[in-house]
Amino acid sequence: MRKTTAWQPHQPLPQYADKATAAAIITHHFFPISPRTLERWPLTVRRPNKATIYEVDELMAFAEEKLNSAYFYKQTEG
Repeated sequence: MRKTTAWQPHQPLPQYADKATAAAIITHHFFPISPRTLERWPLTVRRPNKATIYEVDELMAFAEEKLNSAYFYKQTEG
């Protein structure tokens, strides 16, 4: 199993991504996330040759929705 990702931030987004690559994409574009967290997200998973593959468009839409609905507040100096 590959632990590093073939995708780098300067490259275009792929159509499909494995867990490590998907986590790297979300971390770069939205917020830090581990590959294991993706297992709990309600995403469509494809399983060619027993590998877990996500559709990047669906992944990005869900991450953006999650970020936009996150609790936020303004910090003040105490």
